[in-house]
Amino acid sequence: QTSGTYVSASNTRITKVDGYQMVSSFIGFKGFEVLCGGVKAGFGSESFLRPDTGESGRFGTADPFWSRAANVWLQNSLGKLTVGRQGSLLFVNTLSFNPFSAAFGLSPAIRLTFGSPWGNDKSDSGWSNALTYQTPNLSGFTGALQVQFGEDASKNERTSYAVSAGYVSGPFAVGGAWQTLRSAEAPKANLVAGQVQNFGMLGVSYDAGFAKFFAQYGAFANKGFAGAANIDTTLYQVGAAVPVTKSGKLLASYGQSKEESASGGAALDAKHAIFTVAYDHYLSKRTDVYAAYMLDDERRTGFKKGHTYVVGMRHAF
Repeated sequence: QTSGTYVSASNTRITKVDGYQMVSSFIGFKGFEVLCGGVKAGFGSESFLRPDTGESGRFGTADPFWSRAANVWLQNSLGKLTVGRQGSLLFVNTLSFNPFSAAFGLSPAIRLTFGSPWGNDKSDSGWSNALTYQTPNLSGFTGALQVQFGEDASKNERTSYAVSAGYVSGPFAVGGAWQTLRSAEAPKANLVAGQVQNFGMLGVSYDAGFAKFFAQYGAFANKGFAGAANIDTTLYQVGAAVPVTKSGKLLASYGQSKEESASGGAALDAKHAIFTVAYDHYLSKRTDVYAAYMLDDERRTGFKKGHTYVVGMRHAF
């Protein structure tokens, strides 16, 4: 198994150029203006892209063009209200408390939750048809409420809800998010009546100066799904980011999920462990190069350990 791709039994090794390992490349536009009374109004439109092939989206045509963001917002001293396609609260919480952030190719926490095809989350990293309220920073405390409307008269797709809260005090941070998912949009498959997933994640971090430490714990509970999709899962992740030079740091993370059949079928039970270590070196504020190794161990009949080696460069503008 290689990063992002499960290879067949007859071809257990693959070499490729990819633009999706340490960060999901995207291009976008955003802006705002200040209205009367200190109110701000703004917008964001962002599209994923694959620089190795020139395709839009993370998954080619399966992704809507503006799949990363397509929203408008209003903000004042009472908080911020965003309407449209936007990052889900639980995804933001997950990327905030692991050393690899939102690296779909290399982050154990992201791969075990949102990654395809091994991810357990039935929603996407972004929610369409969504409305989100975020509180202002209240002496280190922040909170948010998010609603995704199903927009389906048949009630197959129903309203989904999410909440998050966090606290930051100096080098210490803690945050949690919870969502009840009853609807999904492309590229994830639609849900049908009776299907519900509850998913919660708690994370902490502490910057000790010589290193920043991270830990997470999460749980999924599925209802109304069949077969291999009817899985309840618990998972955890621990990691660290260690500065080793003025411009470079060592990143390490270990995550493990335990999957159990919600209907009692022991054949679906499995453990999935991922360990990633990387060195990330910044050539400037906008450009960095990195090298990484990942061990992916899906402890299930027919699966073998996967070893992934990655070298890459990121440039932000």
